[in-house]
Amino acid sequence: MENGQPRTWFVKVDGRVYGPYTSPQMRGYITEGRVADYTLVSVARDGDWKPAGDVEILQSWIDENREVAMAAASTEDPANLLVVTEVKSGVDDAVSSVLKRYGETASIVPGVWLVRARTTASALRNDLSHLLDREDKLMVIDASRDRSAWFNFSTDIDARVRELWRGERSD
Repeated sequence: MENGQPRTWFVKVDGRVYGPYTSPQMRGYITEGRVADYTLVSVARDGDWKPAGDVEILQSWIDENREVAMAAASTEDPANLLVVTEVKSGVDDAVSSVLKRYGETASIVPGVWLVRARTTASALRNDLSHLLDREDKLMVIDASRDRSAWFNFSTDIDARVRELWRGERSD
């Protein structure tokens, strides 16, 4: 324990355990929408698993993040969001339906949409990720605010996208 918080956290997704993660990493994952209130977490790899929403400190970070996202979505100008999907689970119509709830859409090619909406890339990714299976992939690019969010990328691709997005060189 450090300042009343566990030093490490583990996350379980589809039966696979990830971690350990520090509290600052977990807070970052919450901010990115990678850890939600339903995400299974534990302070030990073989520990008791419970939804993050049932852990007081994690729920407070989730609530804080939700408030920030809602404030941003309600006060900012509409954004141009490019949504790119690879959907193998057959939920294309459901994805399209969710996108239309957000605002005006244009289907560019199969699996690629332009959406004009008052939301963030992370919020849209979080909403769509509930529809997707583990084989489906999603990337949302906020062309108006230079932000991005993605779902179900491999560890290598995740790291490479982060590196490129930040403008880091891999020499």
